[in-house]
Amino acid sequence: MLKHTRKLTAVLAVGALAALSGCGGSGESEVSANWRAATSVEDGGGMDALVEAAQAEGSLNVMGLYPDWANYGGLLDTFAEKYDIEIDNDTSTGASQDLINAVKNRQGQETSLDYLDTGESFAVDAAEESLLAEYYPETADDIPENMKSPDGTWFNHLGGTMAIGCDAEAVKKCPTSFEELLDPEYKGKVAMRGNPTTGEAGFMAVVAASLANDGSLDDIQPGIDYFAELSDKGNLVPTEAEAGTFETGETPIAVNWDYLLLQWADDLADGGVDMSISIPSDGTVASYYAASINEDAPHPAVARLWQEFVFSDEGQNLLLEGYVMPGRLDAMVESDTVDDDALSKLLDDAVDQTAPQPTQEQRDSQQKVLADNWAKAIG
Repeated sequence: MLKHTRKLTAVLAVGALAALSGCGGSGESEVSANWRAATSVEDGGGMDALVEAAQAEGSLNVMGLYPDWANYGGLLDTFAEKYDIEIDNDTSTGASQDLINAVKNRQGQETSLDYLDTGESFAVDAAEESLLAEYYPETADDIPENMKSPDGTWFNHLGGTMAIGCDAEAVKKCPTSFEELLDPEYKGKVAMRGNPTTGEAGFMAVVAASLANDGSLDDIQPGIDYFAELSDKGNLVPTEAEAGTFETGETPIAVNWDYLLLQWADDLADGGVDMSISIPSDGTVASYYAASINEDAPHPAVARLWQEFVFSDEGQNLLLEGYVMPGRLDAMVESDTVDDDALSKLLDDAVDQTAPQPTQEQRDSQQKVLADNWAKAIG
């Protein structure tokens, strides 16, 4: 049984808004409407007022925040207990596009999402469609300019580097490069995190493979060709890599984010899985995910309180415990508020290496190339 897979529970807050009929409609209280319009804590009346309004709303709706992913289990549990807020975490999917679709399809519904955790490019697209609220957390100035939107609709809260994870007990020699993954000895053993046309992890795996095969951030085609070859050789399996598929032996090798692999290694250690993790020697890429608030959030005060918590020292250190690089890491190191023990457990290669990061323009153009060519290449 994997660790951190308990069902998240939280204390129900008995609030005056329990009977509201919809988001942002005539049934919304004046307090919630005030916070829906607020672009900062100060704008809404201060932190005490935000906490009071959030506790009245009582619930946070999120999707795809897997408890064993980036220590979201610890983050959600701490927030729920600290503020007496109920968490509704739909873990049926974590794909960025699915979150965007949920926001579009649930307009005006109490079941819509309050908060989104997506790949940056998905957040940019959502902002252009006016799906995201403008809101600046108190620590926004600590986040580098290239890691946040100029209009306050999204902020990079966590990130990592593409890596190769390998079950050292099941595989005689663990590969440490994309080139090695093509070796016949890895037939039927290599998996990706997910479909690269709908999720950030898969997309960035293809970008990393492109860089390892004479491609560039402006040319993803070598990465597509690489995975087509990996598939043709029979090395790439169609199963999506998860901790559970490592445990069962279905995917003894996976291309995935370093922080997810490090967490899987922790979770699976007691079950006898000895995972070896390395940054590919021939090419890798770094990427940050974006935290944003649904413009149509059913719980606008809770959504803003959650965003404040995510970017607080406490929230960022909780994410760091999940092996991710927090968006405010440099500022926290400088102010000596970072959890040094958690920082020391990150892969040295990932921390020391300045891996390439595609710009938004590069993401947009290469995602189009991927969408047009992936299915034809892999079949």
